[in-house]
Amino acid sequence: MPKKCRHKKTNNLARILIVVGVLALAAVLLLLKGGDNDQPKTTTVSGELPATQFQNALVEHRPMLAFFHSNNCDQCIEMIKIVEEVYPEFADSMVLVDVNVYDERNAPLLRQVGLQYIPTLIFYDRAGQGQVSVGVMEADQLRQALAVLAEGD
Repeated sequence: MPKKCRHKKTNNLARILIVVGVLALAAVLLLLKGGDNDQPKTTTVSGELPATQFQNALVEHRPMLAFFHSNNCDQCIEMIKIVEEVYPEFADSMVLVDVNVYDERNAPLLRQVGLQYIPTLIFYDRAGQGQVSVGVMEADQLRQALAVLAEGD
């Protein structure tokens, strides 16, 4: 009889180790997959990098909102939501260049504009002149700034 108990304990220990191993593997996979979400791709549907979008808008003399942010600062996250809410109203009249500052591919653009703080919005008119706003803007303020930018000819 004691042999059965010892055998049963060994089987239970093996099962516990297997379950713990599977859970540990699942946790590692989730962490690795979650790491991709920290640094999302900074490309548009067309596949253009923000620097390319930025240069094209300047060359084509199109009004542009250049939005510099990270995906992990509280103010940036708040501003991302506001831009996502307001910008679609102006999508036909200007370019949005959405720049994740932690994507290394955007480093030359960050140097070009002399970025110092995030979130930063730069409103470029057709002549390529920029107005800088640092920090969070209320949705109505952003809407008004974009309306002025869209109307400027």
